[in-house]
Amino acid sequence: MSDSRLIEGVVANLPLFAGVAAPSVRSVAAQSWTVGGPRGTTLVAAGTRLPGVLAVAYGTVKLSMKNGGNEERMLRLVAARQMFGEATALLGRPVPYSAAVLTDAKVVVMPSAPLYALLERESAFAKALVAILAQRKLELCAEIGTATLRKGSERLAAYLVESAGDADAVQLPFSKTVLAARLGMQKETLSRLLRNLATEGMIAVTRRHIALLDRARLRQSAGG
Repeated sequence: MSDSRLIEGVVANLPLFAGVAAPSVRSVAAQSWTVGGPRGTTLVAAGTRLPGVLAVAYGTVKLSMKNGGNEERMLRLVAARQMFGEATALLGRPVPYSAAVLTDAKVVVMPSAPLYALLERESAFAKALVAILAQRKLELCAEIGTATLRKGSERLAAYLVESAGDADAVQLPFSKTVLAARLGMQKETLSRLLRNLATEGMIAVTRRHIALLDRARLRQSAGG
């Protein structure tokens, strides 16, 4: 598939453009371009300015922040048909996080100029953008609450229960190092907590496969 067709397909299927006139969507797609690379590629460095809003065509992108040392705090994992950089691109401010490729990925860059133009003439686009930014704020509040008000063991138990859904197991889509960063803890701490849950008979761990043996106790460990 050529980049132009890929871009058109990605942009047209983003929730951001639901209800937007087709010619307007095609115009945005025509002005967009792609970036990407294999695992480990840095797409965005912290402190740089984004040229637009980024949408993942395929693969997974990790958004994270680091302190002066090597400690990392993951903010989000962005998968196909998901976006990032809306606020900083539209405000023209530097991003406080870095974006790195977690699994081979290609990302569509939608420049800010045509998006500003859409804000002025397409009410459907404006409403969709407001809804997305509002949802991001709610997710951030939930993330802060989880990180500051829950212990590490509670965060892990909650993650397992929520990720499993109605299934009886969780297949981690990434390494335990990435999961540790996602939960705001060191890899050693995560390994210890997984061993504790396994010893207590709540889970069974086989590499990245985690079977949930006692969902009721896991929910209790997660704080309800």
